[in-house]
Amino acid sequence: MLAYLMSCLGILLAGLAPTPQPQTYAVVVGISDYKELTSRNGDLRYADRDARQVVSFLQSRSGGLLPASHIRFLTNQQATYANIRQALTLFKQAQAGDRVIFYFSGHGLPSSFVPYDVRLDNQQGLLTHQAIKEAFRQSEAATKLCIADACLSGSMTQPQTSQRNLLKTVGSSLSDDTNVAMILASRSTQSAVETGRLAGGAFTYYLLKGLHGHADLDKNKIVTIRELHAYVSPRVRQETRGHQTPIFYGRFSDDLGLAYL
Repeated sequence: MLAYLMSCLGILLAGLAPTPQPQTYAVVVGISDYKELTSRNGDLRYADRDARQVVSFLQSRSGGLLPASHIRFLTNQQATYANIRQALTLFKQAQAGDRVIFYFSGHGLPSSFVPYDVRLDNQQGLLTHQAIKEAFRQSEAATKLCIADACLSGSMTQPQTSQRNLLKTVGSSLSDDTNVAMILASRSTQSAVETGRLAGGAFTYYLLKGLHGHADLDKNKIVTIRELHAYVSPRVRQETRGHQTPIFYGRFSDDLGLAYL
């Protein structure tokens, strides 16, 4: 009888076991100091600082209190092509219901981002947009976010021409509740502006300000992707006098929560 009661108790306790909470995995890259550039011919000023602030947000309560083991953070000399590609394998740890985030701040070219150690003479070692999409495709996460503060970053919505083909690339079997979003600093023909007044990239400055609560337009303590777009885009356009227009692109619910205040 005792054994039977213990068995029943075990079944009851198992039924009361908490459901595993969704996890977030992030790869954050910021490059100001390039191997073959100097401050006179192309180095940036604030990209590494911007990336560090993104990590701080992710580790805050609003950003999800991510543990260090769920973040791969690479700046300047650390952000080589090989290291970034290795960091992207972190996304394979995500399970259904989880979220993965790739953030890049640095130089951008059509169809690629520029790692620290790229060869300028032949442009070997570029991080192609396709490589990032492939890392997303290999992840089982339900939410996949690519956030880029780089010139020409809007070219990430190309060249597979159609949104349907693009989404097929980043998620091999998208269900109705799968969110795939690209939050990009500029159109495919535009630069991404750094400004001393903001001590950072205009896009990342307003992105983080929005995520910290300024974009919570309905004051419900949740910053949705729709609210973030409504907050960030006009402010970046105003800050850059119309020279930079952020792009929010993909397949996602307008109510997708990005920060919980």
